Amino acid sequence: MDFKEIVLLTLSSLKERRTRNILTILMITMGCGLLVSLSSLTQGLISFVEQNFKKILPNQIVISNSEKIQQSNLENIQNKLQVLFDQNLTMIEKRVPFDYKAIEYLEGIQGVDSVEPAFQGMIVLKKGNNSEISNVIATNFNSLKNIIPDLDNNQLTQESSKKGNLIVIPQKISKTLFPQNGDKNISRGVENSNVISIQNINQENIISTTMESYYNDDNNFNVIATINSTGNPIIDNSVFIETERGKEILNKSNDYDIAFLTYHDVDKVDEIVRNIQNHFNNQVTILNSLEIIKTLTKFIVGVSTFISSIAVFSLIVGAIGIIITVYTSVVERTREIGIIKALGGTNKTILGMFLTESAILGILGASIGILFGYLGSHVLLNAFLFFLNIPIKITPIFNIVEISKIFLTVIGLSVFSGLYPAYKGSKISPVDALNKYS
Repeated sequence: MDFKEIVLLTLSSLKERRTRNILTILMITMGCGLLVSLSSLTQGLISFVEQNFKKILPNQIVISNSEKIQQSNLENIQNKLQVLFDQNLTMIEKRVPFDYKAIEYLEGIQGVDSVEPAFQGMIVLKKGNNSEISNVIATNFNSLKNIIPDLDNNQLTQESSKKGNLIVIPQKISKTLFPQNGDKNISRGVENSNVISIQNINQENIISTTMESYYNDDNNFNVIATINSTGNPIIDNSVFIETERGKEILNKSNDYDIAFLTYHDVDKVDEIVRNIQNHFNNQVTILNSLEIIKTLTKFIVGVSTFISSIAVFSLIVGAIGIIITVYTSVVERTREIGIIKALGGTNKTILGMFLTESAILGILGASIGILFGYLGSHVLLNAFLFFLNIPIKITPIFNIVEISKIFLTVIGLSVFSGLYPAYKGSKISPVDALNKYS
């Protein structure tokens, strides 16, 4: 008996037991569909995280000489952001000096394109009756585009050539100080209407001193540009002033608070981070988009793996269904087995018949499961985002390699499940099979 005849006999058997086989295929479909949905959603979430966090810190590493935070998880990523931008004015202990020697070392690391050191502190901004407490970063305006890639460099260069105190503010602070502008950016250059006053503050004088007593003409700053929202909390919550003016206002020495490193080769980031940590004896806080992406990816994969275990149980139920289906088929077709063997069929022929039946059940279940998973991932994701009213766009990604692995795994599990009942059927004696129905 050739393979074609075995397939025809198997298909005939499947048609005769249509209802039972459909239920078995349905169980396989559910398990396979869930795995495909979870795989595509996981890939989509990882892609979403990578795209958005690379925008937040594009080719940039932020280093702070504040107290080190070691562990790398979601909670400590938040802590790192709080160290670099502390909204509660908490004084963070410095562990290592960030002087010109440290900056020279950072500039000499292979793979580093530029290093922009800066002073950091908290100030009060005031424009008329409007005021705002803000983080301030004092750095070289000629290199500010290395820190804020989306900044209009032509406007900044033109305005920064003018004399006087200059300041660049983020969009959210602009809306507070200049409510009349609405969502429009300040782009008119140095005008009296764009002048704001700033003053260094600390926890004590916020409570004991009125804000009106802070200001004098030396602390009036001309707003020369606004920064569109970047998603980077350091930039979106900070105003930027020139290094020397910031050093004077914040009462700083030559010890910088923060440094922005840029790079062009992603493959060298890990080596750059290792060199920095080794040089500073693990006593600096380092924040880069790749670290956040790796941590969030591990979190997403961990949650996905946990949920996938449910889908695996569905597949196991489907496998048990195949065992029951094929074993029942063996019992019901005992006489047919006897006739085939009496006509010269071998044990391999009988084994091939029932394994083919298992494989067909697996192929049908896996194929329909992939389609079910494709549709289900879009439905589940859109429903989730709709009911939670989350204004983000995440697209499931169907990796052909991962889908192929799931497809082959389902078929392999189906064939394996049918192995025992097929083996039992192949060992039935033709005499016993025919005598049973004589």
